[in-house]
Amino acid sequence: MRIKSVTRPDKDIYLSCNGKEGVLDIHRMLSSRKHYANVRAAYFIDKDFDRSIKETSLNRIYETPCYSIENFYTSLPCFSEILKSEFKLTESDENFQRCISLYRKLQEDFHNAVELLNAWIACQRNKSSQLNISELSVLRFVNIDLDKITVKYTIDDLYEMFPNVPIISQQELDIKISELQTNIRQKSFRGKFEIEFLFSFLQKLMTEANQGNYPYFTRKIKVVLSLSKRTIISDLSQYADTSTCLYSYLESFRVTC
Repeated sequence: MRIKSVTRPDKDIYLSCNGKEGVLDIHRMLSSRKHYANVRAAYFIDKDFDRSIKETSLNRIYETPCYSIENFYTSLPCFSEILKSEFKLTESDENFQRCISLYRKLQEDFHNAVELLNAWIACQRNKSSQLNISELSVLRFVNIDLDKITVKYTIDDLYEMFPNVPIISQQELDIKISELQTNIRQKSFRGKFEIEFLFSFLQKLMTEANQGNYPYFTRKIKVVLSLSKRTIISDLSQYADTSTCLYSYLESFRVTC
């Protein structure tokens, strides 16, 4: 819907390229053939743990400023909008402040718990390891409850789960952790893990709200938001952050529309 706000939806054609490499392949193909010289094409990729394309000549491709699109859904501003619209809470409401404080604390604890996991995956990516984590749930590594986050893994567990990957030294892990911390962890950590945390948190918070359970709520609050892991991106799209760089990128197409 953000793209359609500056283009002509009736004229647009959307292509799914099966991941970042597919998008880059299409970009190379269109850019190298004169036949496509007049094609007005926009390209969108997630940054992931890869080196940013900003360091290359691929300046006509939009790259998320965070790990992936999922990270736009897990910020505090996004969560605040969900509270206002779906929980019908105002910022002056004590229950709003309780939820904000809880989310901030639990997300920090979650990041502490999965920091090693993210750093290890990032190091494996740097080594081009055959690491298939597309269907990997973060709940294999942590338990998410409203009162605490419980770690369920060690570095040895990761090698047991993926026995054919290279060994990462402690020095490499420490360096990668420092790199990830140079950005806000909510932005630099793997997006699918981040949004899975949000999903689990919201599911449990809605239960507490509908029951009015203390200390999370001081009264019953009816919440009818329907969420599923499969559709959470579309379910919460209206609340997700929209980065300034996305606005700028899309505006560059408005002139020629």
